[in-house]
Amino acid sequence: MDEFRALLDRFWIRREEDRELFYQVRRKLPALRRALREQFGWEVICTEQVIRLVKEPARAQEAFGIPEFTEVQDYCLLCGVLLLLEDKDDGQRFLLSELTQAVLAYTKPWLPDLSWERYSCRTSLVRVLQYAERLGLLRSFEGESDGFAAHQDQEVLYENTGLCRYFSVHFHRDITGYTSVRDFENPPEDGPDQERGTFRTWRVYRQLALAPAVYWEDPADSLYAYIKNQRGILQRNLDETIGGKLQIYHNGAFFLPEDGEPCGNCFPRDQMRSDIVLLLSERLTEKIQCGAFPRDPDDRVHLTREAFSRELEDLRQEYKDQWGKTVAEKDLAALTQEILEELCYWDFAAVEGEVVTLQSGFALWQGIYPQKR
Repeated sequence: MDEFRALLDRFWIRREEDRELFYQVRRKLPALRRALREQFGWEVICTEQVIRLVKEPARAQEAFGIPEFTEVQDYCLLCGVLLLLEDKDDGQRFLLSELTQAVLAYTKPWLPDLSWERYSCRTSLVRVLQYAERLGLLRSFEGESDGFAAHQDQEVLYENTGLCRYFSVHFHRDITGYTSVRDFENPPEDGPDQERGTFRTWRVYRQLALAPAVYWEDPADSLYAYIKNQRGILQRNLDETIGGKLQIYHNGAFFLPEDGEPCGNCFPRDQMRSDIVLLLSERLTEKIQCGAFPRDPDDRVHLTREAFSRELEDLRQEYKDQWGKTVAEKDLAALTQEILEELCYWDFAAVEGEVVTLQSGFALWQGIYPQKR
């Protein structure tokens, strides 16, 4: 169980970084491979240097992005860096100036305004290089990557580790006709019914393992039918691999891991944002139960961004002494945006235009401050 969680929690496990964990997971792989293949449809890459569980998600979510990256350009530059590394031999060394020229050539058709004379472009590349170093795709020997942000002529000596060949995902199907990320989330339209059923199974297990919840809007949804009919098998399989409890409600299912080896980001986090979300959930749930905000038949609650912001401000006035000066004095629009981003990250809410939709999972997590005696 801890070995499976370790694979979930990390992009990959490098032998040189954690030798003990590397061999611990490698010994357990024969027992894990069948579950990974049949339940999740995931591939495991295992070499003498690295073990990687290729975690294809059920659907694309913002939380699955690279935290260090702040704009789309970062991902484009990462592709350019990977192309350069794939052309290098393992252990081959090269200079930053060679890398910048190659990345510029690779990405120019998609980033016509890319120029290393622009500070924003240099800082974007620095984020990519720091991520690549942290992941072990390359090593720096002389110089620092972040110096490139301040000086265009900064030189750094890098070494290719060879791990780039295990970075990309192999989808084992023709994706040349795909035009949207949604194309990756759906089974092949011309596939047999058995293949589509297998794909549905993978979607359920992947979403429960990687994301906070599985939601459905219609009881006739095939995901709901599968979860309802297979709940016993789902609970047993997930408990054996990850360890935890499956909870199923009217329009959503949640798998809550038990204590043990950390498994990804956890809620609530040790941050002020989590306190605010817990307090806000308790406040809004009470108002919803009193009828202040109507609830849809599917247990979703819709309110305007203005109403959400107003409730947040009332909450701040009530607890500003406990929240500290930074939050108490923060601009309300900025605080509203920050809390909405946190809610969306955890699948507690969705925002479309000026409408905030609270999901049923939001009410599962509530908090209050202990009363002073």
